[in-house]
Amino acid sequence: MDLPANAMADEEDKTQRPDLPPFMVISTFDVEQAALIVQRMYSPQTDPNTSQNLQRDLFELQRRPEAWGLVVPFVNSSDAQVQFFGAHTAQVKIARDWDQWPILHAQALRGMLLNLTAQAAANGVSRVVMRKLYVALSSLALRLCPLEPSLWQDWIKDTLVALIATPAPESAPDFLQIAVEEVRSADLLAAAKARMQASLRLALPFVMQLFTGNLPVRPDVSVSARLAWLKAVEAWVASALPGDELTSLVPVLIELLRNRDSFVGTCDVLEEIMSKSALSGGKGTKVLTDPLLQWIASEGHLILQESLSSGSPDDTSHAFCKLLLGLGDHSTDYLVSKIDQPLVQTFLKVLLGFTGFPGWYGVDEDESEFWSALQDSIIDSEFGDEDSTTKQASIKALDLELVLTLVRKARWPTVEEGIRSWAKDQKEKFQNFRRDLGDTLINTYYVLRDDFFDPILPTIVDLLAPGGIPVGGWEGVEAAIYSIKTIQEAIPVGPNQNLSRVFGPEILGKLPMQGHEQIRRTALDLVGSYATWFHAQETPELLMNAMSYVVAAFSEPLLSLHAARALRDLCENNRKALSNHIDSFSNLYANLPSIPDTEKAKVLQAICSVIQALPLADAIGPVEGVVSPLVVSLGESLNRAPQAPEEARTSTVAQLHALSGCAKGLTNNTDPLLEFSTADEDMESVRLMEQARQDPRMMELRSKIIQVLTLAMSIWSADAEVGDAVSDLIKAITSLPSDNTLLSLPPGPVLELVCAAAQRQTTAVWLSLATMLTTQLDSATSNVSHLLGKADRTSNRDTDRAVVEKATAMLVQYTLTFLAAPSAMENNPDVVRAFFTFLTTVSNSFPSAIVTLPPPLASALMECAIKGLTLPERYSLVDAAKFLSTFSRRAIANPDYSDGAKTLLKQHGPAMSQALLSGIGGASPRSTIPNLVELLAILLAKVPEHRTWMKETLYSPVMDNPRLTREAKDKFLFAATSSRSSRQTSEAANEFSLIARGLDGSGFGYASLPA
Repeated sequence: MDLPANAMADEEDKTQRPDLPPFMVISTFDVEQAALIVQRMYSPQTDPNTSQNLQRDLFELQRRPEAWGLVVPFVNSSDAQVQFFGAHTAQVKIARDWDQWPILHAQALRGMLLNLTAQAAANGVSRVVMRKLYVALSSLALRLCPLEPSLWQDWIKDTLVALIATPAPESAPDFLQIAVEEVRSADLLAAAKARMQASLRLALPFVMQLFTGNLPVRPDVSVSARLAWLKAVEAWVASALPGDELTSLVPVLIELLRNRDSFVGTCDVLEEIMSKSALSGGKGTKVLTDPLLQWIASEGHLILQESLSSGSPDDTSHAFCKLLLGLGDHSTDYLVSKIDQPLVQTFLKVLLGFTGFPGWYGVDEDESEFWSALQDSIIDSEFGDEDSTTKQASIKALDLELVLTLVRKARWPTVEEGIRSWAKDQKEKFQNFRRDLGDTLINTYYVLRDDFFDPILPTIVDLLAPGGIPVGGWEGVEAAIYSIKTIQEAIPVGPNQNLSRVFGPEILGKLPMQGHEQIRRTALDLVGSYATWFHAQETPELLMNAMSYVVAAFSEPLLSLHAARALRDLCENNRKALSNHIDSFSNLYANLPSIPDTEKAKVLQAICSVIQALPLADAIGPVEGVVSPLVVSLGESLNRAPQAPEEARTSTVAQLHALSGCAKGLTNNTDPLLEFSTADEDMESVRLMEQARQDPRMMELRSKIIQVLTLAMSIWSADAEVGDAVSDLIKAITSLPSDNTLLSLPPGPVLELVCAAAQRQTTAVWLSLATMLTTQLDSATSNVSHLLGKADRTSNRDTDRAVVEKATAMLVQYTLTFLAAPSAMENNPDVVRAFFTFLTTVSNSFPSAIVTLPPPLASALMECAIKGLTLPERYSLVDAAKFLSTFSRRAIANPDYSDGAKTLLKQHGPAMSQALLSGIGGASPRSTIPNLVELLAILLAKVPEHRTWMKETLYSPVMDNPRLTREAKDKFLFAATSSRSSRQTSEAANEFSLIARGLDGSGFGYASLPA
């Protein structure tokens, strides 16, 4: 805003104060004009564009030194918006434009602002404006107080004295709250911070006098004023009140709990004391914990009774519940040590009452966290012999009641209680609430162990006793079943009478088999979660009961997902036991067409996992019977593709997933770390599997799978969904030799299929599969290579190498063609990363595949990798560096390929040096420097000519960063070329990178160096 020149020159309205700078004196006309702009900007009649322009004008005005002179007249204005802008200007000028104010006039500004604030408070200026003025005063104190000597050491008391003299009762506590918050959040050096803290301590006696004088209920202190003082105390608790002062305040606060008007604010202060003050962490039990327990027993518990009577918790109830939780968190260990004492028992019963408060959620979301923490403390406690019995009895009684309470809170509402009116987000919130209850129940189980079931099982049995639908619906049974499911991870695998009752005819046998989806979903999830437990049982009766219950659920689409998951888990973890009942799976397989396609794969995986446990000779027939129809169906779907492409595509995806399920099920699920076997046993296992794989039926089946897989990849290689399904199948149906199954396909032919698909459409999916298959072909990574004879190992290695060399040449050609398009590398980071990851794997296992590439193709590959070193996307750059590092290290180390690798690296050495040094010198993200340095160190060690290229690059125009002086380059060059270790090269490169980025000598620069 440009004020009129004649107005700025008008001296008639100006009054010069000798203690203030000249720019503080502004004419009345200028003040009025500026005030009009403020009023126009905030006026609802002003259009948005004009308002934005006015705001920009005011911002420019606020930046000028003359804006200091607007503070007093604006705050003294009768317009609230002008008052606010004046107070805001004071805050902004002190915080942002302090260098405009002459230090000789600092005390004058202090007096002016202090008087202005007191006058504004006396005039009844709004609390919003007053709070701005308090921030301005605090900002001024942060400028003046830390000076040596201090220009305002007693700033808090001076301000309080001025404010107390006004008729505004909230002014002094509002200032105290803001002052301590501003000091706490100020970004000051340590010495200045210490001086500000010293100023708080200096004011402490006067502040404490005000606190203790204004907190008690008195006729001359209004409710709003007392609440303001409580807010002030809350702000001072964490950073400015030592333990002695807190000790004197606590009795005043506990007495104030009797006053309902200020109850919520008092609870907030006490919670702050218990969580963030000098008395936090369990301190002050005599002055804080015991008095609060006594107050809860004498008066506080009545708040719970009032809330129960009214039927809904109010603000007082919420505050009281939070106070209880705060006390519990503060004094957990103390409460456990006194858990059999009446005061503690009352406290826990009241909190348990809030936990079980009628309704579908907790009164406070932290309730379950407290109970979990209490159980942890109980588990860690060591009671003396003299009081162990009574304490253990108290703990058990409490936890048994807690279990019942949590089970009741986990119950879904019935139709009569309004479940159908719940929105989706409301149901999700309740599910999250139940999940939190489950975490608490686990901790409770660790304390109670088998006693955990004592209150639950009788409840379930009683509800189920009449037969039919239980009184009150299935919701109560479902909550109890859910509670048992949540503790599964805590229960040891082994005989358990309680679980035997759960999965026997007494409970599982009485659950509904039709309708009632909620209870059946939970029961299915219960069965699935305990799948490993059935494995340890001596007899299969309970397992077969569970299987029958699960299989019956497949007839209902709403339950098929849960049934399929439970069946998969049961079969996966109980293969041996279920293999004796393989005939019973024929009915399940016969009903497969009625099972939704989305769950069919899980069912087939379950069936095949049981087949896997059969002797190999007995498994061949069932495998053929299950898999062959799928292969035939997949072939038919592919043949329909020209006539009905969308239908065929959908069917193909489903059949591919089904085949994946079969392949996963046939995979051995034993953990090699838990299974100990000798080399002879391993060899025998591999021999028997290979013998079974040579069965004509299995050979024909695998051949047909490759045929349909070839056709699917040729038709839909560019389709993302089909590609994902094919990828899932290939991952499941290929393996290392030691993990072969009857269906496992050899990686070589599959790699050829992947190459063909990549030729049609180069994607990250195909490149990632090529990486996996290359790893499988690397017989050095196979854990059975030591079982083969030397001749066999050599023969296998030569065959695998030939396959990989051919595949690498094809994939490099296809991918380079794809990435040759403009900006292709920048726009397809997934392909770039997958490509370089594949090349890294090839370089590590079969470096010859890179060295033997046709020279033009190898050269193009190096150029692509060097370009990768300059990409802005961090992960692509890192993967390119890893490829070049791995290739340089592995190929040069092998005498068969060393010369070819060196020739290739020398051919592209100068360009590689330029990309590396540019990246280290600032062009690449700092997080990539370790990878660039690793490559640099390898090249310096393996390729002597790189020292020359490095020197040429450093002193070329490419490295024209003005921060990189001749001295810095000389130092880096000498350190890197004379280094005998990669660590020294890394240190030199890191220092060079800091200099290039202007971070040398900075704490941030060295603190943020890559590890």
